Amino acid sequence: LRGPLYYPLTYLYAFFFFLFSPMQTEQLVTLWTLFIVTIAGNAIVLFSTWKRKRKSRMTFFVTQLAITDSFTGLINIMTDIIWRYTGDFMAPDLVCRVVRYLQVVLLYASTYVLVSLSIDRYHAIVYPMKFLQGERQAKVLIGVAWSLSFLFSIPTLIIFGKRQLSNGEVQCWALWPDDSYWIPYMTVVAFLVYFIPLIIISVIYSIVIRTIWMKSKAQAVIISSCPDGQISASYTNRGFISKAKVKAIKYSIVIILAFVLCWSPYFLFDILDNFNILPETKERFYASVIIQNLPALNSAINPLIYCIFSNRLCPPFEERRSRRLEGTFRDRSEAGQEMQVLSKPEYI
Repeated sequence: LRGPLYYPLTYLYAFFFFLFSPMQTEQLVTLWTLFIVTIAGNAIVLFSTWKRKRKSRMTFFVTQLAITDSFTGLINIMTDIIWRYTGDFMAPDLVCRVVRYLQVVLLYASTYVLVSLSIDRYHAIVYPMKFLQGERQAKVLIGVAWSLSFLFSIPTLIIFGKRQLSNGEVQCWALWPDDSYWIPYMTVVAFLVYFIPLIIISVIYSIVIRTIWMKSKAQAVIISSCPDGQISASYTNRGFISKAKVKAIKYSIVIILAFVLCWSPYFLFDILDNFNILPETKERFYASVIIQNLPALNSAINPLIYCIFSNRLCPPFEERRSRRLEGTFRDRSEAGQEMQVLSKPEYI
């Protein structure tokens, strides 16, 4: 019979079992580190964006990305930690389906938020006048991103459930008749979550970078044609892209590069593994352990990227930028230019 101490002793046994297993200990240390960094880092980002008096559209997207990463830490990383302690999945079947559903929702949302950010930056650079008139566009893009994430994740409620595996373990696993169903499922998910969004993002930022290059080139031609080396009024209104927009583009590109570096090995490994291309070796097992943690690493490093680009959050970067702006202003003053615009430090 199960007495009142059955479950506490079971969890205590599981804890010491994993504690003294070297491989499991390393995995748990890694997961706990990712969890703490993800939650703490994104909490700081959310507090920073909430504290701002002037909230731009870029701030709105940064907030949405931080919310997605925070839930990734709470739902994806934390549940993985709990399962490694308990071994078997001890919750009811309904909890299994809901947890898997939310994990897949966050999988889609982490990508679609970046696609929404790319579309918004595209309108900001290519169509600046329409961008200023369409303040509701950011909320519409995020609404569509989350709606598609919840919609595309619905099959997860049917596919996954609580079942007993061939080795006797009770896990929250796919209820396939056989493992061959993993190939079409993971292929569809890989294209919806990674490959198609990556193509869209690549095309958008190619156009954005080309537009910035053309406008910068147009500025150089106008400057050379101005008499006496003075800047005319037409120059400031034609082909001008603010430093804040360029900085936002740089931030977006770095965020997307981090996404690509963290998610590419994950999907490529799963596709190769489902097609049985990878050999059954110890190196494959260790590589699998590392690659499975890369998506969680993406949620942990996003706040660090924001810190680098945010002067308000990281004072060292703000001091260097202030000195650079001060030196630029001094150089312009000595040149005796009549038209000077000194703006406040630009934030994302």
